[in-house]
Amino acid sequence: MRKQKLIAKIKNQKGQGLIEYLVIVALMGVASIAIVRTLNQTINARLASVTFALQGKKKSAAMDTVEDSFFEKKDMSDFFNGVGSGN
Repeated sequence: MRKQKLIAKIKNQKGQGLIEYLVIVALMGVASIAIVRTLNQTINARLASVTFALQGKKKSAAMDTVEDSFFEKKDMSDFFNGVGSGN
């Protein structure tokens, strides 16, 4: 009887769907980090401009343009370079 229960637990594949969703969420997270890292300065400048506008100030933050080189195919060898450096 115990052997049958053990075999039933081993054959249980209910967690397969959960694993697939976790893989998808992980890929979405990596993609989001890559996009934010690429557009970091532009997003920061726009958010600063919105903050100034909400405060009633007429300042605007300097915005960098997004260059075509940011969208070139790259490998992940230097993905974590600059992490924690404040850039």
